[in-house]
Amino acid sequence: MLPRVVGLPRALDLLLSARKITAQEALAMGLVAQVLPSAGLLEGVRAYARELAELVSPRSLRIMKRQLWEAQFQTLAEATAVANEEMHRSFTTEDFKEGVAHFVEKRAPRFTGR
Repeated sequence: MLPRVVGLPRALDLLLSARKITAQEALAMGLVAQVLPSAGLLEGVRAYARELAELVSPRSLRIMKRQLWEAQFQTLAEATAVANEEMHRSFTTEDFKEGVAHFVEKRAPRFTGR
């Protein structure tokens, strides 16, 4: 999976050399999405987790994680078909209705994961 994330030349460099890389280098090559100072690491991680827990439907998170994993083993046509099917399913869920309601009512969402 590493070559897909950082590219073949970087993956070879990392694996063959076994060298340590800096956080900034990992960020630049796309190995990590963000870098936080060590003093604020725990706060930053908790804030991100809280944001996901409070603002994103658990059902949506579950589906997206599954789709990202399965896409590695699917053709583009297969992944697109699955994504379209999941999107149509989502329109009938409680979380979809809640997502629309919280947006229209300008309030925090109360997702149930259903």
